[in-house]
Amino acid sequence: MTVRRAPAREVTFTSSLPQEHHRQLEALLFFNGRQDKVRRGIVDAIDRYGTPEIVSDAHGLRVRVAGPAETQCVFAIERIDRSSRPVGVILYTRDSFERITIMHLVVAEPYAAGGTYAREHLLLKLVQAVRRVARRTSGIRQVELLYSQSRERAATVCA
Repeated sequence: MTVRRAPAREVTFTSSLPQEHHRQLEALLFFNGRQDKVRRGIVDAIDRYGTPEIVSDAHGLRVRVAGPAETQCVFAIERIDRSSRPVGVILYTRDSFERITIMHLVVAEPYAAGGTYAREHLLLKLVQAVRRVARRTSGIRQVELLYSQSRERAATVCA
């Protein structure tokens, strides 16, 4: 009798993606099935900062906004055996001396509430990654999340 083991799966975080993940990133960012739950916040973020766009440079893929804001992003990458795919992205900017604002935040449906891997708390881990950046950055006193599913206005999380 052969016992079949589950493939080894881990999630890692990085600031850029290999070019080969362009279509997967595009699907995650722009065609996520749960974006209707935070549509109002997405529209507000776009009005305030500009439309997110995927760009390619010498380091790989990243996401920026079409407006004047300097942005940074953190990607969550799911690795299963020898393959990988993006399963989350958080886009943020330092929009004042004391504040980092999270403009866009998305996780793949299996990692969202009610999903197969919801217990991984990927959304929270992405926010915590930005909070770690905030703690290491001189002058930052707060991290603001522009939209959330359960609240009408932005949530503020002290760095």
